[in-house]
Amino acid sequence: MKVILTGNEAIARGAYEAGVRLTSGYPGTPVTGVMESTMKNYKDIYCEWSVNEKVALEVAIGSSFAGYRSLVVMKTVGLNVAHDALMAVAQSKINGGLVLVVADDVGRITDDHNDCRYFGDSAGIPILEPSNSDEAKDYTKLAFEISEQYSLPVIIRVTSVTCKTGSFVNINEYYEYKAITNKKYDCSSYAVLATTAMIGMKNCNDSRLLKYHNDFVGSLKELGKASNSMNINSIEMNSSEIGIITAGVTYCYTKEVMPNASILKLGIINPLPENLIKEFASKVKKIYVIEDGQNVLEKNIKSLGIDVIGEEIFPKFPYMTYFTPDIIEEKLSPETSIRKKPRNDVPFRLPMNCAGCSHTFIYHILQKNKIKASTDVTCGGLGAFPHINAFNNAKNMGSSISIAHGYNMVSEKEQKYVAVIGDGGFWATGINGLINLVYNAGNSAVIIVENSCIAMTGGQSLPSGEFGTNYNPKNRLDIADTCRALGVKNVKVVDPYEIDNLEKDILEAVDAHDISVVIVKKECLVKFKTQKLGVCNINYDKCIGCKSCLKVGCLALEYKSGKVLINKDLCVGCKLCMNICKKEAIEYEER
Repeated sequence: MKVILTGNEAIARGAYEAGVRLTSGYPGTPVTGVMESTMKNYKDIYCEWSVNEKVALEVAIGSSFAGYRSLVVMKTVGLNVAHDALMAVAQSKINGGLVLVVADDVGRITDDHNDCRYFGDSAGIPILEPSNSDEAKDYTKLAFEISEQYSLPVIIRVTSVTCKTGSFVNINEYYEYKAITNKKYDCSSYAVLATTAMIGMKNCNDSRLLKYHNDFVGSLKELGKASNSMNINSIEMNSSEIGIITAGVTYCYTKEVMPNASILKLGIINPLPENLIKEFASKVKKIYVIEDGQNVLEKNIKSLGIDVIGEEIFPKFPYMTYFTPDIIEEKLSPETSIRKKPRNDVPFRLPMNCAGCSHTFIYHILQKNKIKASTDVTCGGLGAFPHINAFNNAKNMGSSISIAHGYNMVSEKEQKYVAVIGDGGFWATGINGLINLVYNAGNSAVIIVENSCIAMTGGQSLPSGEFGTNYNPKNRLDIADTCRALGVKNVKVVDPYEIDNLEKDILEAVDAHDISVVIVKKECLVKFKTQKLGVCNINYDKCIGCKSCLKVGCLALEYKSGKVLINKDLCVGCKLCMNICKKEAIEYEER
């Protein structure tokens, strides 16, 4: 039966048909939908949003060691977090197939220059890259077979396009779920024990050592040989003048733009099918490599002694990180271009927080009091953009507490540097920064925005929330109680809409001589759809058109024909603009 599925939905279906027993992960655009589809449609599979990607991978490792096929889902920046666990399991014996679905969010604001294919080289593990939804489902099933046959974890690399694009998928409508088990080993350890045996140290042949040995290098070489005959790699011969080596969604682009070119389509991109590549190279005069992301394939193919053209006409890091058919056409077939040029009269718009978001209140107080602050990759990260400019520093998820601590420990005479972090970032890795802050007797002020979900990626559950697949009220963690349990004595919880109290608490935290935590608590308006009690209006008899209210960055405030307007469809009546207006020209209307 054929159905239309997105790549995310197809991977979830592939995991189901592969007999996966456990799926773990951490939310991250664009791959969040794999977990959400599994939770919704395949109740036989145990699913959990773990507190971060490293934990998610370790959970899957445990399930794999128990003998069950296990899937872990994350985006590329999440694999950076999980890298420690990945390197350990990559070189160790595994039982049940272990597959990582990793999304390269190419061209977006959070990780423009990350490319998960580098992990294949560094960890020595296979990587498959589907080009459409049907392949996403089939490659998922194949990945588990490869993992168990070669005792290696496998990465399925997807991108924003393959995750979110829908296409036809062949599914077995009569499939009956059965968890597939594969338990060959009763022990698994980190690589140092195996290395001891491999380099020939004294007693290296001791059976107690040999039981840990896993020839992952040999396994990868075997897979490389086998990949030459895998049907996921194929040569499509047309013209002998131009040959193109490609993988993933760029294969679809190439077929569309260059229908007469010969193509080597790669389904497995690590290890490379070297003999197949050499065969293809012998049949064409000029070879181009087209890949979405960095020039990983190009470098690896050139290392085989094959002359290919890639980065010299398709600039990569840091200039070009997002492929489209237009780019390929412009470079390789400009004389036949019939595509419409994009409009250049569309204004460039930076992202903004939702109207009434807690973060906008914090932006205002930081700006008003000229407080220096650090944030991370959450909804609060939008405050680092130049149209808001509320932060001096914005880095990776969970980092703001540690960054503020480092700044404050060496800048004692300056005003205290403040850390702002969301509840998702706090539970993911920020809590480690707070532990470090207490342990090393820091004095930073920390603002934790508690909106009861991981809002930036669509409102997924977290330890302090009150919903989720595995939610149990008895096991819910309280952020304030956790901070106190870690040794923070000065902890306050405040509603951001009580702006005077919020400002008072933040300023007291900044002036304190010890660690202070201010928890700004208000449910995410998008996730929980809080009832609107009123809206704000502008009294134009009082308004002088100073536009001060626009500086807060509220989505409901607009400027048209020389006047500030309030979009009543977006306004939630939070009254932040009322507090900013010095002429009292903004009034509240109850509904």
